[in-house]
Amino acid sequence: MKRKILVWLLPLIVVWFQRLIGLTSKFRFLTNDAYEELFKNKKPFIYSIWHTNVLYSPYLHRGKNVAVLISESKDGDYINQVVHKFGNTSIRGSSSKGGSKALKAVIQHLKKGLPAAFTPDGPRGPAFIVQPGLIAAAQVTQVPIIPFHYECSRQWILERAWDKHRIPKPFTTFVVSYGDPISVPRNLNEEEFEKVRLKVEEAMLNNRNRAITEAERIYKGESK
Repeated sequence: MKRKILVWLLPLIVVWFQRLIGLTSKFRFLTNDAYEELFKNKKPFIYSIWHTNVLYSPYLHRGKNVAVLISESKDGDYINQVVHKFGNTSIRGSSSKGGSKALKAVIQHLKKGLPAAFTPDGPRGPAFIVQPGLIAAAQVTQVPIIPFHYECSRQWILERAWDKHRIPKPFTTFVVSYGDPISVPRNLNEEEFEKVRLKVEEAMLNNRNRAITEAERIYKGESK
């Protein structure tokens, strides 16, 4: 009973806190024409989001009906509630096994022309290492991968957490960065698959660095 109350109450608190932070914050979007074209034409794509960003990603994509792949862990229960409260949907399971039921459900969602989201280094890491499920989903559906990352000019960083999670402070500036779409060829041998995985990983790290650099620049300006 206690756990049921927590699963109901904590997401309400998180959503309230996120909306409050959002009302006090500024937003700086770093995007590109190719992504904007996909979004404008309502084409399906896969947001690829490092686990360090899972807290505010549902808020930043609220109302978009993004299918988020969420682990079946206890932490996943809380995230699941937050995702739904921001107008998105979820599929429970792991992306680490290409033939998993969860991965197949994500693929069906994408084939309907709707966006999805993966945390390719979740749910337990290692941090900033892309697992193969993301690549497999893009390969089967022929839907592009969009690297996504946010940093804030003022934020707490949970240094003891394996993913160094970010928590925005009030009156911060969000830097929300979208990388160029990455297409995955349908037919890949094992060596080619690994090259694509590394390519996506590098693109995600570069996109992260872009957000960090811009957030630091803004912080220096705010601190003067």
